[in-house]
Amino acid sequence: MLAEMERIQVALHDMLSQSDVKKVNISKLCTEAKISRKTFYLRYGKINNCIEACILSELRKLRKEKGSSLKQLLHNLCGYIQKHKQYFYNAYHLSEKDCMCEKMREHFFQYIRSYAHKRGSFSELIVKQLANILYDRICFWISHECNEDFSCLLEDLVIIIELIDFQNQLCSSQHQVFDFSHYYLKFD
Repeated sequence: MLAEMERIQVALHDMLSQSDVKKVNISKLCTEAKISRKTFYLRYGKINNCIEACILSELRKLRKEKGSSLKQLLHNLCGYIQKHKQYFYNAYHLSEKDCMCEKMREHFFQYIRSYAHKRGSFSELIVKQLANILYDRICFWISHECNEDFSCLLEDLVIIIELIDFQNQLCSSQHQVFDFSHYYLKFD
């Protein structure tokens, strides 16, 4: 038997995958997920929190899949969104303004940060800005019903990866340029 969160995800995914969704019926969601309305409200408080929790759970699952490179993650993410574009389109449009934005931005930032950190020195500010660009580009694509093929989107996103790699090289080389301690050892 599926765990409670998985049942909610499946039920919500089914509801939001319909083409004419104007709002989510919480009673129907609870019935399909086999939970009480009281449990739903205790866990989530409102539908936007539930949508956010489900999408973040899906992002975490994608992050754990094979291919730990950022490029592979973005390819998997875009392919998954393309495959379930109605679900993401409805989730995006049914969410309150900035409902899922901050947590999704933070999710992207943490992943890009761990990617950059493995490669050496980096600027937190630049990584945060790149995560915001990544998030904004993906949300723009979703808000337009994923009409553009995701290979075009990936070309844009690869630029972000290259910027991260470039700024890591820049920070690493600056660190080497300003680290004169090895010269002092030679003269002793």
